Amino acid sequence: MSAIKIFGLKSFFPLLLLLIFSCSETSKSEKKNTGNERVEYIVFSRVGGRGGNYKTIRVTQDSVVLSLGNTSKNLHKIWKKALSDKVKAELFGKLNVNQLSFIKSSESIQAQDGADETFQIKTSRTSYVFVNAYNDEYNYRQLENFKTQLKKIIPKEFQPL
Repeated sequence: MSAIKIFGLKSFFPLLLLLIFSCSETSKSEKKNTGNERVEYIVFSRVGGRGGNYKTIRVTQDSVVLSLGNTSKNLHKIWKKALSDKVKAELFGKLNVNQLSFIKSSESIQAQDGADETFQIKTSRTSYVFVNAYNDEYNYRQLENFKTQLKKIIPKEFQPL
């Protein structure tokens, strides 16, 4: 026999719990979606080619970390730098987050001993991954500008691969 004898109370209590939890979930998602979407980090990598060359650059809002090397020669170098507000504005300022979804990726060329260029972009709302997007000349411009700004920051000895 049930502890609650009145049928109305039996159905009211689960509905009350459902209402409380459903309201709390919507308020969390509303808080998350307010405000402008901003770039949290970008990872640029160039991997492949003869000898297993790799170069990975991770750019966050406060630092740049570059690692490069060659797997066949067992070489590995790392370089790190903190970003000033001015440099951060130059790097992220020209990226139009609303246009990222229009960039088209291309096929991988690693199978033909080529090197794949990959961008991984994490924004406050979503993530993007682009492989060999340089074939999309029109939409790739902002990523090309980002690479140009990176070259200004990274020392010469870490630029060639």
